[in-house]
Amino acid sequence: SRLADHPRLRAVVRKFAEQMPQKMRAIEQAWESRDFDTLASLAHWLKGSGGTTGYDAFTAPARTLEQYAKARDEQHLPAAVAELRGIVERMVAPQEAAA
Repeated sequence: SRLADHPRLRAVVRKFAEQMPQKMRAIEQAWESRDFDTLASLAHWLKGSGGTTGYDAFTAPARTLEQYAKARDEQHLPAAVAELRGIVERMVAPQEAAA
C-alpha cells in the first residue's frame, strides 16, 4: 500500500489487508452461487476501500468485476475473480508501528 508508512493510517491499512482473505472468500462464494447482487456489492466496496487504503491495484479490477456482476456476465467473471485472487495473494500488510 502506498499508505503503509503513514503514521495515522497504518492501522487502517493493516486492517484492510488482514480482512482481504475473508472478503476474497466472500467474493468467490458469491460467484460460485451466482449471487450477482452480492458480488456487485462486494466489488463496489473493494473498489472504494482498496483505493482509500492505498491498495490502488484493486481499483480497476474491482470496477471491472462490479460491471460484470451487474451485467451477469458469466463468460468474463471467472477471469475477473481470478485476477483479484492474484492481487490478494500478493498483498503485504504493513507491520505494527514500534511502540
